[in-house]
Amino acid sequence: MAEKVCLDTDICIDILNSRARVEPLHDIILDSEIYVTSITVFELYLRATNLNQVSNFLKNGNIISFDENCAVQASNIHKELKSIGNLMEFRDIFIASIAMVNNCKLVTFNKKHFSKIKDLELLDL
Repeated sequence: MAEKVCLDTDICIDILNSRARVEPLHDIILDSEIYVTSITVFELYLRATNLNQVSNFLKNGNIISFDENCAVQASNIHKELKSIGNLMEFRDIFIASIAMVNNCKLVTFNKKHFSKIKDLELLDL
């Protein structure tokens, strides 16, 4: 069975902008079930331009939503980070919680940031 991989918003933006640093993802994308979160959809639609490009990118994608289980996971992540004085943006916590609840590895260029979240599996690029 293919590995479940969730793309962080930074990865999606680089794919949309055809940046060279996403080239190593080609094999991962071919060999995995690829998902994006509803939070990433929100962040992508915050763009002022190229919204048709975003729509086309998401059209055939697997989008996983922030639900009650994700909310509970996100609150646990937030409390744990707060207890060690390591707060981070709520949207990133939401993305991490969605990936965790749905048994996906998160692929991001912001590994240092997301590595603060215990038990979140990050995909090596």
